[in-house]
Amino acid sequence: MRRRRCARVLLVDEAGRVLLFHSRDYMGPGVEYYVTPGGGLDEGETLEAGAVREVFEETGLRLEPDALGAVVAETAGIWSDGPDLVIDSEDAYFFVRVPHFDPVRDGLEDIERAEFTAARWLGADEVAAVDALVFPAGVSALLKDLLDGPRPAAPLRLPWGAWTWDTDRGWTTTERAPILDR
Repeated sequence: MRRRRCARVLLVDEAGRVLLFHSRDYMGPGVEYYVTPGGGLDEGETLEAGAVREVFEETGLRLEPDALGAVVAETAGIWSDGPDLVIDSEDAYFFVRVPHFDPVRDGLEDIERAEFTAARWLGADEVAAVDALVFPAGVSALLKDLLDGPRPAAPLRLPWGAWTWDTDRGWTTTERAPILDR
């Protein structure tokens, strides 16, 4: 099992739409999900530096670390992207309003280029409709709260909703995996 700390960013445009990457058939035939921009931290990297780097690599958008503000939500749990690797992940989410833009895929790693089939800007109701498919945790309630009011005083705790490889059932949701409070 590998431990992984991740920085994720809810990029929200002036119309209140959040940017999510869509994937279909990458994890298996018919498996569909959405991913927020962000990813694992490099060794010694802060959450803010990792978030800024990941947003630039995945979208081409340059952010300044101070534009991120405080972490608005956290989640933790176990997931895997195959039968040989299990990841114990801790994910922190930032919320940033940005002007609408078309993401540039030039900085994606090869694996991300294969995984992310589209970049989509979705409104709160659209996110709610696909919330169970957002990796690693559903963000629709968080997004609605952030759009309607101030940022939380302390990071909110999101339930873990990712998938893992089960040798008996193949790809499965981690309904049996614990939500880890750290």
